[in-house]
Amino acid sequence: MATTATRIRAYSPTGLLAPRPIAGKWRNAARIGFGGFFLAMATYNATVTLPNTEQSYRDFAELAWPGFDWLVLHLVRPVGVPFTLLLIAFEVAVAALVLSKGRRVRLGLLAALAFMIGLAPFTSWYELANVPLAAWALLLLGRDYDRSLLEMVRRSPR
Repeated sequence: MATTATRIRAYSPTGLLAPRPIAGKWRNAARIGFGGFFLAMATYNATVTLPNTEQSYRDFAELAWPGFDWLVLHLVRPVGVPFTLLLIAFEVAVAALVLSKGRRVRLGLLAALAFMIGLAPFTSWYELANVPLAAWALLLLGRDYDRSLLEMVRRSPR
């Protein structure tokens, strides 16, 4: 006898890395844009934040929720240059992962998502700008990516 009951599966963190359908050209284009956004963030932090970390993090602390401003002023600002260098390295690494292929793309998208959610207490209302970016990352997580940016460029018709 056939049943129409839906079977509920238990949540498993490994499901985040389970195989998905292969992405088409529009999802790959969206992925390139997402990776490019993280490269643009790294460029901004290298050219604007890094040369003036003292003032940048003071301004950033003014946006943070109460208590989180203390973290920025007393833990981040005193080591502003090394922190910003690590931030730039993280953003470049996320972009490199997102623009690669296979499970590394999913790892990069999950790192980007965690980063954007983690910024919420530090950016106050400006965090609302990350909502579409988080939705973008979630959309991209719905597919697997079998070609890296470099492979797509090499295979493109000339």
